[in-house]
Amino acid sequence: MKILEHVVSTAEKKLEGKTRQRWTADINTELTVLNVYRKAKKQTWLGFGSALTESAACGYAQLPEEKKAEILKLFFSKEEGLGYDWGRMHIGSCDFCEGEYAYTEPGDREMKTFDLGRDREYVLPMVKDILKASPDLFIFASPWSPPYWMKSNGNVRFGGKLLDEWKTPWAEYVAKYLESCKAEGIDIPAMTIQNEPWAVQTWESCQYTAEDEAELIRDHLGPVLEAHGIPMKYIIWDHNKERVYERAVDTLQDPAVRDKVWGIGFHWYSGDHFDAVGLTHAAFPEKVLIETEYCVSWRLEGTGMMRYAREILGNMNNGTQAMVDWNLLLDETGGPYHYRYHGASAPVHINRETGELTIQPAYYALAHFAKYIPQGSVCLATSSFDRDVTLTAFERPDGKIAVVVINESDVEKRAYLRMNDHTTPLALEPRSIETILIEE
Repeated sequence: MKILEHVVSTAEKKLEGKTRQRWTADINTELTVLNVYRKAKKQTWLGFGSALTESAACGYAQLPEEKKAEILKLFFSKEEGLGYDWGRMHIGSCDFCEGEYAYTEPGDREMKTFDLGRDREYVLPMVKDILKASPDLFIFASPWSPPYWMKSNGNVRFGGKLLDEWKTPWAEYVAKYLESCKAEGIDIPAMTIQNEPWAVQTWESCQYTAEDEAELIRDHLGPVLEAHGIPMKYIIWDHNKERVYERAVDTLQDPAVRDKVWGIGFHWYSGDHFDAVGLTHAAFPEKVLIETEYCVSWRLEGTGMMRYAREILGNMNNGTQAMVDWNLLLDETGGPYHYRYHGASAPVHINRETGELTIQPAYYALAHFAKYIPQGSVCLATSSFDRDVTLTAFERPDGKIAVVVINESDVEKRAYLRMNDHTTPLALEPRSIETILIEE
């Protein structure tokens, strides 16, 4: 066996190469071992991605052409960037838009006035550029709220519910959105039923119970999209991990709904809950588990690299098959957005006046995984001697093994990476991420 590449990132260094140690035949080393179980194969990885919001698109539109090309390379190049495979679009306005908007005139039940309108200014041009760079990008869409006239509270904000009499027209609205995007050259094969259906937010939000989601799929979205000849991969929940298992159980109890649902989406905003993700995977192994949203506040970006790494690794080890970051890029304010908010961070920030790009720590955390674990890789079982040291491993389509190790402690940890009765020594720096690419 041979180590082909070994890189490390800390607060001071980013993707810096390390001396490549040799593998030694070894059946005796114990106590400080990180195991990769070569024959114990788990789920297939489907890729990383990001949300293609109006906020990101507004910033992108302000950049000169050479900076736009750099953004596309940073995120979508398989050779020089993260090689993203997924993108998330919003149906209508969301929190990271410059204002609220809808696609029809108020009260239009027959979609006679439907037009993508606002999306044509920023979102669609950016997505089209991305598709030129990454033609096979898998795009899914999420609604943050139906238009205000379809809701119980008469407002796209502050929760509320979709009114019974608007459920089928809402499904027609979604069908028109999908058809209109396709006419623009943007195919959207999957959708979540509702972004964060448990939440009452000061921005666009709408509440659904598990039965509400099941009913909408079974009785409205399903029949309407089928009548339009639109095949659809439905993703349920799309909210925080601490309820993902119960919500999946409750929504999928009807076999007719379970047959239609392709994936289960979750967010990270309520803590690790990796066991809940694993439990959901065990209960519904036929469903694709997707982290549909995660990000950090700009105030926490200094710790963003380790937070991202922990989140990615923990989800990968518990059956997750894809992860989609929130906001491809943001401007220097953490926006733009249309409500009072403390500001979010993205992997790349831009200065809209100067065009300067700033790569944030989270980008490097993503790089340790996305650059080395391509779509089609298979997760391998692992184990660690120390709760501060965690790892994940994947067999890539080219047969190479990518191992990512995190040391979350404030001290160096010395360990032996072991696979196939061979070991190689590791000196894991404090608060570090290491990626090791192995050829057998």
